[in-house]
Amino acid sequence: MDALVVFDDVLVPWERVFILGDVGLCNTAYRETNAVLHMASQSTINKVSKTETFLGVAGLMAETIAITQFQHVQEKIAEIINVLEIMKGLWHASETNARLDRWGAMTPARGPLDAARNTYPRIYPRLVEIIQLLGASGLITIPPVSDLDSPVGPYLEKYLQARDAPARERLTLFRLAWDIALSAFGSRQVLYERFFFGDPVRMMSALYEIYDKQPVMDRVRSFLAEETRAREPVVTG
Repeated sequence: MDALVVFDDVLVPWERVFILGDVGLCNTAYRETNAVLHMASQSTINKVSKTETFLGVAGLMAETIAITQFQHVQEKIAEIINVLEIMKGLWHASETNARLDRWGAMTPARGPLDAARNTYPRIYPRLVEIIQLLGASGLITIPPVSDLDSPVGPYLEKYLQARDAPARERLTLFRLAWDIALSAFGSRQVLYERFFFGDPVRMMSALYEIYDKQPVMDRVRSFLAEETRAREPVVTG
């Protein structure tokens, strides 16, 4: 987990020190070594795995309570599928277009990774919402599974069962859904994903600044110029 660690009295051997007093080097090391791209690469893979979990939970919930035949349910689960395939596509594109950097390190392509880390923070809250919508009130009445072994267990077995699953199986699944979509941990994850790489607006602004838009702008400018020439009257002798 993330934590704040304070080192108030630490001995660092000189052989472990590689930057000291060079503000310029400190400020550029992260960018110049492409550390940001390798970090974004592992993060994108993590988002693929996380989205697979959402898809698995959503699919099992729908099957367990027998709602897969409804189109609005299919639409919601298809949304998760779309997110998963988009993230997988960006991940694979970054690796397919990887190149050696000037230091000789194989480095994933930046474009797909920038797209991934600017897209997922905006999509993640929707994934959580889909779990909430699929579970509905079933995510509220979920006593601990241990209650099934208490004196009220027979009542829970009878009244909390699903159409296609006994109460124990349904409760176990829905408590997992609660953990990722409604618990303190789930809420923290929403905030975490929103700001994992920093302020979303600044992230998009940075993407605007570094992305090479000129080739496509020139292409459109050339097309407009051709259109203008085509409309000019032809003067004959």
